[in-house]
Amino acid sequence: MQHRILRKSLVVGIVSILLISAYIPLNGYAQETSRGKNDSNVYYSYDQLSSLLEYLQLKYPEIFLYSSLGKTYGGRNLWLVKISDNVTTEEDEPAILYTGGIHGTEDPGYQVVIYSLKAIVENYTHAYVNESFTNRIKSIVNTTELYFIPMVNPDGIEANVRKNRQPNNCTFGKTLFRGVDLNRNFDYNWDDVFKHPFRYIVIPRTLDELIYVITTKNINLFGRASVIYPFLDWKSLYGMGYYRGPYPFSENETQAVKRFIDNHTITISVDYHIFGEGIEYPQLWNYTPESDKTIFVSIAQNISKINGYKFDTEKKLKWANRSGLLEYWAYATHNIFSFIIELCDSGKLVIFPDKVEILKLCNTHLLVNLYLAERVHTIGS
Repeated sequence: MQHRILRKSLVVGIVSILLISAYIPLNGYAQETSRGKNDSNVYYSYDQLSSLLEYLQLKYPEIFLYSSLGKTYGGRNLWLVKISDNVTTEEDEPAILYTGGIHGTEDPGYQVVIYSLKAIVENYTHAYVNESFTNRIKSIVNTTELYFIPMVNPDGIEANVRKNRQPNNCTFGKTLFRGVDLNRNFDYNWDDVFKHPFRYIVIPRTLDELIYVITTKNINLFGRASVIYPFLDWKSLYGMGYYRGPYPFSENETQAVKRFIDNHTITISVDYHIFGEGIEYPQLWNYTPESDKTIFVSIAQNISKINGYKFDTEKKLKWANRSGLLEYWAYATHNIFSFIIELCDSGKLVIFPDKVEILKLCNTHLLVNLYLAERVHTIGS
């Protein structure tokens, strides 16, 4: 009980003290964008993020470094941030990767990642919260390699659509049906939808799921969760869509993420999405080794203690389509303990979190991200 009170006090302290210093985009960088919901006081635009990273590197060059992993179809950089005490050196330390914005309509996901990287560098040198919190940050940064890809899909974010903006060769593939769902483009179980076609039919199993389908006008009720052919990607008509691309890693963005992961030893990764207030991790049709299951469940339990989200220890993945997902590819290929965190209550699908709500969300998941950075030291290489 006392531990809970201390945790809540810490969250309140961060909310009150970091409100200006770690959350609101810097004055002068709050540029106008074409996206109505991308309020400069709530969600960063791509340009605001780029300016913020430049500023942080100038101010904290000893621990902060950003670089481009490559370019999108629209010519935007895929920014990678590294935070470490010897930031220009590849040290023999455990590493963690935080990603957000792989779906362009899921703004809270990338906002959480941006908030965390900014709060970490600022609290490393200044006791904005208290000395104990700063010492915790220092311990993490001095012993861990922290990597962030805050906007995996900047083109989609700026266009306010789920997919990227790469045209395809089908009819209306440069307009209505353009783009690929980047989180269906990784090389995990790519051919499984052909081997087991009925495994991936989306049918609501509970009343809540049926209500969700009706209220969100999910016209792909009985369609595949991952669309194989672009001309069947009807959700593209209103900015969504699940077309997975012509082949694995067909997109600039997924190629860039693959290059980075292939060339770094990452112990834990977390990818932020919305909605549903849930924690998911790969179970690979129950073939995950028991030792890894124990670690996955333990980490999920501790995340849940911080954010209050639910997780499923026996998810029936044979009835769900997880082919092409970043997290499943990362675990299956590189044995990375990968997590998906679905932010926000699914009952608020149309209304995005306002300034106060998103700040609470960011502060809560700053604590989640710090816990994960500490947890990498308990997992053997």
